[in-house]
Amino acid sequence: MKIAIIRLSALGDIIQTSIVLQFIKKINPKASIDWFVDERFKDLLQNHSLIDHIYALPLKDKKIQKTLALILKARKNHYDMILDFQGLIKSALSAKMLGSNIFGYDKVGLKEAFASNFYEYKLDISYNENVFIRYLSLTSFAFNQEFTLQDIKFKNPCFKADEELKEKLSTTLKLSENQHNILIHVGSSEENKIYPKEKLAILCKLIIDNYPESKIFLAWGNDKELKFTQDLVAFNLIAQNQISILPKLNLQELIAVTKIMDLIIGNDSGPTHLAFAMNKPSITIFGATPSQRNAFATPTNKIIDSGKKIPNAKYLDKSDFCISRIDEEDILKLVKELLNG
Repeated sequence: MKIAIIRLSALGDIIQTSIVLQFIKKINPKASIDWFVDERFKDLLQNHSLIDHIYALPLKDKKIQKTLALILKARKNHYDMILDFQGLIKSALSAKMLGSNIFGYDKVGLKEAFASNFYEYKLDISYNENVFIRYLSLTSFAFNQEFTLQDIKFKNPCFKADEELKEKLSTTLKLSENQHNILIHVGSSEENKIYPKEKLAILCKLIIDNYPESKIFLAWGNDKELKFTQDLVAFNLIAQNQISILPKLNLQELIAVTKIMDLIIGNDSGPTHLAFAMNKPSITIFGATPSQRNAFATPTNKIIDSGKKIPNAKYLDKSDFCISRIDEEDILKLVKELLNG
């Protein structure tokens, strides 16, 4: 059986969708799986043991002719099943050009409702449903096989770190040998998803005060986030040798760094969600995005939010900075639960 998965972007969504790979292989171990992704994110999926071929589409660069050529070439694979987990018009069109037997969401479960017109088989599920349940529900619908919450709670790691790269980074970063190594992601796709700099500086101090032999590593993805980390360190609330700004990481390095850390803390963002995907202890901080939809809590994967109800995930208020209401002490409590547990 040949299967096409369409999840073009963004980083966090691709990471979360990856859980379906092991579920598909559980149902049909001999299934051949191709993944269609925006060229910017192809390195995240490279050498994935459950993916047979990656089709990297240059959509962000708007190279339409090259994108069409890649899709038409892939069409010759004659897929038995095409699953569009993205549910946007561009992903639905890609699916339609690939062939038939396309599975997607009904219009009520889509942000761009028109995309449902391109699917032969449509799953009726709320857009506000938890993303992991949405992805596994669509897979379950396509294969007519049930899944349970155990498939999420007891999943295998969705990504594997390169051993050589992991060893190299472990040496370069000079990890703490006595206590804990903690990775903090400072950035996110929207300003109102970012935990305030001053509060994050206080949180770092609280962590080091409680775990004095630990080390904190700050990760960033662009120049603005780099400046954020530099300003955070400049607060001088903790010793310089206990907090480090990482170099800019590529996606394979990000996977490796996630693997060697004891705890990952961050905003609602792809790098933070990677910790959950890799079964690493994590704390995800939510503001004006719905925590119950965008993450899955487990004993080792904690969620904290402002307590504000987000009634509809389709319409988010980007001017809402309720994330600033979250107390640093409350995050520290979760840190203690995970590090002392």
